[in-house]
Amino acid sequence: MGLVVGVPEIWAAVAGSDFIWPTISTTVGHLQDRWPVVALVPVALIVIAGYSVFRFRASSMALQADQQAFGRTPQGRLVKQDVTYAELAGGGAPPLEAREEWQVVPYFAFATIAVVSGSIFAAQSNNRFLVGYVLYSLIAVFWVIIPNAGAFWLAKDFPFTTLFFTIHCLGRRLQLVASVIAALLVILLLHLAFYPWPSRP
Repeated sequence: MGLVVGVPEIWAAVAGSDFIWPTISTTVGHLQDRWPVVALVPVALIVIAGYSVFRFRASSMALQADQQAFGRTPQGRLVKQDVTYAELAGGGAPPLEAREEWQVVPYFAFATIAVVSGSIFAAQSNNRFLVGYVLYSLIAVFWVIIPNAGAFWLAKDFPFTTLFFTIHCLGRRLQLVASVIAALLVILLLHLAFYPWPSRP
């Protein structure tokens, strides 16, 4: 996941403002210039994802007021969990059962082809922001939305962890590294919300 996002992002940052696609922050900044309310979207997504990691931990269960239980897969993805009153009275829901997993290599190949093909098609427009919209949207669809939706609704998982869950697990081994990454995420949140901060407009 780090490579999937990092490669196009770093490539665009190093290549400069005339490159075929912009960075994520420049793309978001372009949207904010057109619709200022867009500034709230990345802030909300980062906060929701970060909060949910600490609210719903792996191998644990959280119960809502409507008796709907939620748990996390070993990879950190949120899933519905059916519980009975007898299980609740006995101390909570049983651990998640073994779940079917999608194969990483075929999916990675398919997702990469889809992202690259869509970006090449968008590049024909000679509009770097359109390329950025298509590129980053496809990355979000294939590497965030589909894996999480598949885990939640189809009971199928991918054998790799989510970004925030990886940071959470890293904190158990290397607290300082996890703290630095968390701080960088807060800086990213501020950068996207107040783009182009810390650079001058």
